[in-house]
Amino acid sequence: MTLPTEIRAFFDGYARAFTAQDAAAICDHYQFPVQILSEDTGYVFRDRAEMLADMKGFVAFYDKVDFAAARIASFTYQKLSKAFGQAHVDWELIDKSGGHIVGFHTTYTLRVDGKGSADGKPAIIGILAHSEDSAWRERGVPVDW
Repeated sequence: MTLPTEIRAFFDGYARAFTAQDAAAICDHYQFPVQILSEDTGYVFRDRAEMLADMKGFVAFYDKVDFAAARIASFTYQKLSKAFGQAHVDWELIDKSGGHIVGFHTTYTLRVDGKGSADGKPAIIGILAHSEDSAWRERGVPVDW
């Protein structure tokens, strides 16, 4: 699966899981180990159980900021090879009254050939969160997940 429309559908599902704050469904989009880097920190999750345990803090953080939805504001897909690709996503987070919380840019490195995935779907193997930490700082919200 390497068509941009199929990758976009994968990320639409990821956005639904993110909006629902469904930690298990979010983790379903990853292949482990996975590395996540932001402006301020980095994580390596060796397996699903490790990531699920960490997701409690992530969900609690989003609850504190009155989070209601994650919307994809912009999406582009870059094929790297038959096995790998990158998705460039601009996210907009929406609060419970429908207002804008923050927007930020993230690049996802994907395994798109289905290897290592039980269902043959793409999987996120790395994240570079370009501007999420600074977006929260500009809003005056300390990131404590």
